[in-house]
Amino acid sequence: MDTTTTDLDFDVLVIGAGAGGATGAALAAHRGYRTLLVEAKERVGGRASTREVDGFLLNTGALAIEIGGPVDQVRTLIGRPLELYVPKPATVLLWGHRVFNAETGLNGWARRSAPELLAMAARIPRFEPAPGQSLTEWLNLFTHNKAIHNLADNIAGAFFAAAGSDLPAEVFLAYLSKGSAFKKIGFAPGGTIEVWKPCADYVAQRGGQVWLSSTVESLTVAQDGTVNGAVVRRDDRYGEPITVSAAAVISDIGPLATAQLAPSDALPAGYLEDVRAKTDPSAIITIHFASDKPLTRWSGLALAASSRRLTYAANYSDPAQRRAPEGWYLYSGAATPRPARGEFDLENEIELLKADLRDYFPGFDDSKILAVDVTAHDWPAQRAITGYDLPIDTPIHNLWNVGDGVKRYPEAGTSACAVTAQLAVEKLTAYYPSRSRRQRVGTGEVADTW
Repeated sequence: MDTTTTDLDFDVLVIGAGAGGATGAALAAHRGYRTLLVEAKERVGGRASTREVDGFLLNTGALAIEIGGPVDQVRTLIGRPLELYVPKPATVLLWGHRVFNAETGLNGWARRSAPELLAMAARIPRFEPAPGQSLTEWLNLFTHNKAIHNLADNIAGAFFAAAGSDLPAEVFLAYLSKGSAFKKIGFAPGGTIEVWKPCADYVAQRGGQVWLSSTVESLTVAQDGTVNGAVVRRDDRYGEPITVSAAAVISDIGPLATAQLAPSDALPAGYLEDVRAKTDPSAIITIHFASDKPLTRWSGLALAASSRRLTYAANYSDPAQRRAPEGWYLYSGAATPRPARGEFDLENEIELLKADLRDYFPGFDDSKILAVDVTAHDWPAQRAITGYDLPIDTPIHNLWNVGDGVKRYPEAGTSACAVTAQLAVEKLTAYYPSRSRRQRVGTGEVADTW
């Protein structure tokens, strides 16, 4: 084995290279920490990554990135600004056989004005939802119109991977009025994985390491109760598991999986059981398909206003996206199953999604289905629906969670994951200032900000 003892000493171990882990590792490296990023899959990005199928580049989850948002800010901070493809229009609303531009005219005005209007409405006692009241229950106070409920379900599915019955109404209103729901978006040419590759490259360039196809089997804990390293099984080139040392750990594999890595005596009695009981992930089903002729009149991202199950769809056909072989048109359609959490009838849910795709994509039956992705259970769309997230902090003082199980209220998506990474690295800096950062402070340099 060509790994020396010195190579195995790190300031920070980051477990999982999803949106939270990749941005967290890059931020830690930028702060001067020697960082080890360990990812079980052969690629970075997690459920916001990209894989190749028959020459097409398919996203594993997240489709679009917020322009100027937290992910964009991290990429700019490390000197690798995002370069996104922005369709015109970037978003449309599908209602029956009609396509509405969500960025111009009355729809554009509503989109730009919605945050302020919703914030005002939420302050009116009659409209203010009760604590814990679901979006469906709240809407029922005003209307039982199926079209309105269907639209609300699809908005909840697009932003939160949840149905209206799963999502607290207060979260819905807060997100639409304060969150990133109405921000500008773009697509990463070559797939969403291209957003995270520069983060991993930056870790290596700053003296850290990135281990793909590698799994953290357990965390090691010192006598004072802090994490001091981990046992890692590297890829097939290595034999026995390797023990690495680290002064702190950031985990992007979810609060439950993180807790299961720690020795049982390092956690308070009942902690693991409590995290397990509060872990209730949600699901999304995505169908990727391609055609040798165009199937839509719109480009970019589309929200289905009325559907059986289709929540949103995307068109990746523009050659600038570098996603499809020449002469082919690439699409995906996603649905939030019912129920969004727990067990559901997968075969029935797929058939309902296909029926919607036939409605919105004439010629769908003649297209080539490239893959049907089911992100659920152990590989969920969201480890926690917003409003039910667990804390970033753990009972172990130098172990923090990031990602979609610990999102800050009321955020969602990759932007929320990047925010958790920022918060965790701030906690890391307070707990264990890096040598290079101490030197910068000592010479009067301005501390890093984001």
